[in-house]
Amino acid sequence: MSAHAKSLILKAQDDLDLAKKNLHDEKQHDLVGYNLAQACEKYLKALCEMRGLEYPHDEEGHDLDALMQVLEENNFAAISSHADVIELTPYNSPKAHVKEDERLDMEEYVGYVENLKKLVGEQLKYL
Repeated sequence: MSAHAKSLILKAQDDLDLAKKNLHDEKQHDLVGYNLAQACEKYLKALCEMRGLEYPHDEEGHDLDALMQVLEENNFAAISSHADVIELTPYNSPKAHVKEDERLDMEEYVGYVENLKKLVGEQLKYL
């Protein structure tokens, strides 16, 4: 595994830990969403790195759907069952502010991110 992939995985875990720490503080909703989205972005990029795939490095590189598409288009079918994380994309900016009536259930999304993390761990076994 490349040093960059390993770094992405470690940083993703930090983001996930921060999200969990603030999960039950309603005032931190957007921050929790941002940390979860960042964890997903880093896990998806790590998967691309492990598979030797090019992914966007510009603004599109923050679009979780675009990152998922890179993996799907390169025959990584297992990623499709993790499509729920795409819904975190609106949170994937430090300036994100999601209207109260459009907020996601962050507890549910922690589970989705944990499942994505498990997929990354499973892929490490194949390296």
